[in-house]
Amino acid sequence: MSLRKRLIVFVLLFGSAVLTNIFALIYLARSISSSLNAIEDIRQRQLVAVQMNAHLRDSEAALYRYQINGEVGFKSQFIEQMQNFSHDLGQYRLLAGEENELQWASTLEAAYQQALSTGNALIKLRDDQTGRLGDFLNAQSRLSIFLSNEVMPNRLDDPEYQSIVSNMQDSSRAMLSAVTGYLASPEETKRVQFTDAVVAFQQAMNAFGEITQTEDEKRSADEILVTFNHLKALGSQLISGRDLQQSLYANFISIIFNAGQQTIVGKIEPHETEKFTREQQALLNAVGVASVASIAAAVVISVFAVLFMFQLSRQINTRAAALLDGAGRVTHGNLEEPVTITGDDEFGRLAESFNKMMLELANREDRLRAMVGRMAQIQDEERRLIGLDLHDGLTQLIISANMHLNTLNSQIGSRLNAQTLQSLDVSRTLIKQSIDEARRVISELRPTMVEDLGLELGLRQYVTEVCEEQNWKSEIITDTHGLQIEHSVEASIFRIAQEALTNVRKHAQTQRVRVELSAEDQSLVLRVQDWGQGFDALLIQKDEAEHLGLVSLQERAQMINGVCKIKSRQGEGTSVEVLIPLASLAQRSEDGK
Repeated sequence: MSLRKRLIVFVLLFGSAVLTNIFALIYLARSISSSLNAIEDIRQRQLVAVQMNAHLRDSEAALYRYQINGEVGFKSQFIEQMQNFSHDLGQYRLLAGEENELQWASTLEAAYQQALSTGNALIKLRDDQTGRLGDFLNAQSRLSIFLSNEVMPNRLDDPEYQSIVSNMQDSSRAMLSAVTGYLASPEETKRVQFTDAVVAFQQAMNAFGEITQTEDEKRSADEILVTFNHLKALGSQLISGRDLQQSLYANFISIIFNAGQQTIVGKIEPHETEKFTREQQALLNAVGVASVASIAAAVVISVFAVLFMFQLSRQINTRAAALLDGAGRVTHGNLEEPVTITGDDEFGRLAESFNKMMLELANREDRLRAMVGRMAQIQDEERRLIGLDLHDGLTQLIISANMHLNTLNSQIGSRLNAQTLQSLDVSRTLIKQSIDEARRVISELRPTMVEDLGLELGLRQYVTEVCEEQNWKSEIITDTHGLQIEHSVEASIFRIAQEALTNVRKHAQTQRVRVELSAEDQSLVLRVQDWGQGFDALLIQKDEAEHLGLVSLQERAQMINGVCKIKSRQGEGTSVEVLIPLASLAQRSEDGK
């Protein structure tokens, strides 16, 4: 084959290799752009979902406070939160692209309409109850004043007359006490008390009608009867309204729970997390395909260039070796050392393109790490919001139930038999245990120890509490020599220690734990060690899906430029060691300032 033909073949081969690289880069660029756009859409939908759940919880709290206090501000707050939810729902519908997402949006829209209608009905009922209560109080006051000032002075020397009038006054006061008590706490005893008071007043009224003598007394009896009937009707309406209010509020809570927990938390958020994982995997696959295509093209050029000529062969071999070294560095994740090939020929341009590709991949990898860190922050914020919701919602309700049980015990405890009293005590004990468990869960979801006490004291207190709970012997060493650490890095270090202790609690079966946080040489070191059953550390690399807790420790350490080392042997315990360069901490502190 002539040199010309060889050159033509070489040029054709080289051109095909260059085209392969270009197509690979185009494919990689399109894949990265598409994945980034998809990830941004996922992030926006997740953020909107979190906001919608928060608006539902805030509207629930505002409506509850309005039912209790009746302040106009809470009513406005409820309406505002429902409007914010509707606005966010509209944004989610615009971002939704799949059929199930549109279906969830329709489900949330129906829940919004039901919640808004039920909430407005509760507000109107609360306002009506306020008006009826005012009328009831005025009617009872007029009746009491009339009995005291107009009726009772007529026969001061008649004991029977005075007793009947006093009974009517006592019965009207009992009606007032029963109605107001039932509005405050809808107990069946209050309803019975109201009925008994009505019957007692009616009996006293009948007795009064039998002993009336003068026309004035008969007119007084008629006026008392009219006022009493009005008072009885208002009381019955208030009690019925309170029952309706309780039923509507229970329905409202059910709607909010179904929308927030079952739809948003149970369906939308897991769906978006799964989509994010798929997009991440697609992006990694695209990078792998583009890298393989680029390396294959370089290998083909190197092989056929050897046949061209000896001098050119040496030159090509040298440059191909440089390209292969660069490809190897890319394969092993080293994107910082460029390929050093000089010249304006095809190899020089290929090296330049390769270096640009490495630079672009490095930038993309940095952005991906930043996005992963942001997702971790969003997860921590979600845990914090859930902790706040549990603290302001469920915990307060349990505490309120505990207070009611204590009040019930103090009021009727002496009248209960031994078995019933024992059941009541068991209920109170379970309520207290529920309060402690809720507080423990909130502490795990939203640890405020680092914010309140700093990293060293917060970590020491947390480890002490966990060891006391698990009956572990503990050794805690904290000495950072006064390092200035950014709050987000402190939170990440605390989360790593928390995850490590969680793994110990779940799997180690140990009786002793040692936790150390200290500044050594050029690194800040966190060590968590146990003397439990241990495991084969090589299993982490073989099957990461079965050891997500340990893998998450390594991921969290990487997000703060640290290195996580896990050492373990079966029967000898496990050691988790995280090293964070002090220079990285200083740089982050300056960025934080």
